[in-house]
Amino acid sequence: MRQHIRSHHVVALSLLALLWGGIAACGDDPADDCTVGDPHEGPTCECNGAECICPSSGDCAIFCTADCGLQCAGSGSCDFDCGPDCDIACTGSGNCTLTVGHGSTVDCTGSGDCDVVCKGDCDVRCPGSGDCVVHCEPGAVCTTDGV
Repeated sequence: MRQHIRSHHVVALSLLALLWGGIAACGDDPADDCTVGDPHEGPTCECNGAECICPSSGDCAIFCTADCGLQCAGSGSCDFDCGPDCDIACTGSGNCTLTVGHGSTVDCTGSGDCDVVCKGDCDVRCPGSGDCVVHCEPGAVCTTDGV
């Protein structure tokens, strides 16, 4: 009987530790999570993958660190900075200021202007109606279509 009570205590204490750890990790205010920055300040917030979300309206600035698939679809301007293998689509009417790493793909299909800096080899397509400017850093190979 005594052994049975101890195992319940161990289970209860283990669950309490898990809950306490979960509460401590989730206790931060979601409003403090950095998913949207101010384009006038540049990409001041940092995120990766699905955490990087721009609102449907208003300006947006994001520094994506990994698994970046970003879209600027609204009327606001977007300032994106991401590392290698980034996939960006600028489909809205806002302007896009983009800095991408090696192996990245950029599609500017909207009516806003696109200003793209490629830090490594990249592919930039600009079939949209806005102006599209691509800056290719030394040593990088930039493939462009519609620029």
